Amino acid sequence: MTAVEAMASTLSRIDVGGSEVVVHNAGSGTPVGYLHGMVGTPPGSPLLAAAEAASLAITAPCLPGFSGSAPSTLTRNVHDWVFHLSSILDATGLTGGPMVASSVGAMVALELAAVRPEAFSQLILLAPLGLWDDEDPVVDAYATTPSMQRRLLTKDPNATAIFFDDPDGLEGDDLIEYGVARYQTRTSAASLVWPIPEHGLSDRIHRVGTPVTLVWGADDQIAPLSYLDRWFSALPNVTDAHTVADAGHLVDWDQPTEVATIVAAALQKADGVRA
Repeated sequence: MTAVEAMASTLSRIDVGGSEVVVHNAGSGTPVGYLHGMVGTPPGSPLLAAAEAASLAITAPCLPGFSGSAPSTLTRNVHDWVFHLSSILDATGLTGGPMVASSVGAMVALELAAVRPEAFSQLILLAPLGLWDDEDPVVDAYATTPSMQRRLLTKDPNATAIFFDDPDGLEGDDLIEYGVARYQTRTSAASLVWPIPEHGLSDRIHRVGTPVTLVWGADDQIAPLSYLDRWFSALPNVTDAHTVADAGHLVDWDQPTEVATIVAAALQKADGVRA
């Protein structure tokens, strides 16, 4: 394990259907899953670092091609991604538990919830993609340069430095491996959202009965804040919604402490309802 891998979490690699999947574990307390957005979950990701203070025990698997998980040739459409996620949940013990899911990860999680109702007990969705309005379109983050993409994804471009910049102290094969993982992450994310991140979810969304908390960055330049209202209206069981100041599309990267606090409160509220 490199010095970067040791930051904020422990990292393991598990076999899921013959493919290697990277899984991070961070913090202690209330168990919750975490499914990444467009930049994956590289070691040292901010929400992992915020887990302990919020009394969260986060398990964060990485989808195929993201953050060192092996790419898959069986990701021809969004439904292949859904089957991969379903298998990953079973392999990591996350099936039937609460899940925090961001951006493209939230899109895949919702697709799974529509066909596998028992997959999640609760979803805390951070600026999910998957809906589309021609008059108010979602921005294509991959139709521009990496430096511009960096400015689109977060309010503070430095918030994603551990993804876009080479980490200090890495050299040789470790540096090459990090660069390859970054390239594969960008390629995998683009395959989910290009040319538009709309795969017909609006026709299936009525099947998502899982309780949902929505969280949106007030300065989201990818999915406008207006989409918060669209999701609120489209999802059958929204229990709460939050707008986070000084945060862009990857709200968990701009404001990880606030997001972790929202997650902890949502889990506690759900536990009170179940009790």
